[in-house]
Amino acid sequence: MNDISSMFGNNNGLSGMLSDYSAIRSGSYKKLMKSYYSDVQGASPARSKAGSNNTLEKVLEDRRKPAISKEASAANSKLASSISSYKSALSTLQNEKTYENTENGAEARDKVKNAIKSYVSAYNDSVTTAKKSTNLNMTSNVAGAMEATREDAAALKELGVTLNSDGTLRFDEKGFKDVELSKVKDAFDGNIALSYGSKVATRLNRISTSAVNSSASSIDTANTVSTVSDSKNLMESIGNLKGSDLYAKTKDSAGNDTFNRSGVEAELDRFIEFYNATLNSAKSSGVSGVISNLATMQQKTSQDAASLAQIGISIGSNGKLSINKDTFANASEDTIKKNLTDYASSIENNARLLNYYSTTQNSSASGYSATGAYNNAADVVSKLYTQV
Repeated sequence: MNDISSMFGNNNGLSGMLSDYSAIRSGSYKKLMKSYYSDVQGASPARSKAGSNNTLEKVLEDRRKPAISKEASAANSKLASSISSYKSALSTLQNEKTYENTENGAEARDKVKNAIKSYVSAYNDSVTTAKKSTNLNMTSNVAGAMEATREDAAALKELGVTLNSDGTLRFDEKGFKDVELSKVKDAFDGNIALSYGSKVATRLNRISTSAVNSSASSIDTANTVSTVSDSKNLMESIGNLKGSDLYAKTKDSAGNDTFNRSGVEAELDRFIEFYNATLNSAKSSGVSGVISNLATMQQKTSQDAASLAQIGISIGSNGKLSINKDTFANASEDTIKKNLTDYASSIENNARLLNYYSTTQNSSASGYSATGAYNNAADVVSKLYTQV
């Protein structure tokens, strides 16, 4: 799978990002992106010149000139409708009654088959329309749903749903004929944290009503200010969880070295408070850098669900964290230290970038501003064109 992030890497954190920014201002980044998109869209190098038929050029031009084109405006409006249908189709597959026979003779298998067909149609419509949209709140979350679909492509294929090379889906009714309905139900179950349906629902639920109905350049200023404060606190707590000082031995009343379990627990409580607060304030942000790094941070948290559960931390259906004090009290010192430091290290860079974007880019929604300043438009758009 071609991934634009692999071209630049993100292991160097802020320094790497600033290096990318310099490349953007010099023009080399844009040339590279044009070459990348021409390959993705099947164009030859000779046809990658700027023009009205180059999707990347259209998006970047919309970013440079805040006035949204008629085509982009129509796509934004259509995407809002498409996402609404997408949510509805997903909801049907997550409804218990879809998997039950009814008194009027409708069999569960036919209902599930029709529900999958509707889901595939709504998914494809959203993906296709998102490629023309300039509303990054919507497009970034559609890109996130596409990412979840790629991750679960093998499991979906067992249900008769195949991922095409352009990111769309295809439903094979013949292949579905012998599929156990319980497998479909489990795959789309919204109450299972790591299920396909849960990951997609998380993405779609981040698209707030205000974001869908607003233009691509709108920003909730009060929300951005909250994100700055919450993410700053989160960064500090992550640093504490990674630090060796937190896990240093303390002397008990008898002079023996003991694990400072209560101190670790207090810091963990602070971390959970700041993590959940950041989710609240950042989920409706109009800044693409905030949205994308929040999504990645949540994805990494989900990937660490098993190790977090070992020390009592669980992930709710809304993405928020909570802790079971009894489980934490019974976890070993080594397990607590290793699982917390590993997890904190995994999300540290995204928390830092989330804070950076919310702090420095709250004056523009996304992409190129009227002065030509860049703030990550192509990163989000690129996800929509990533090939399998």
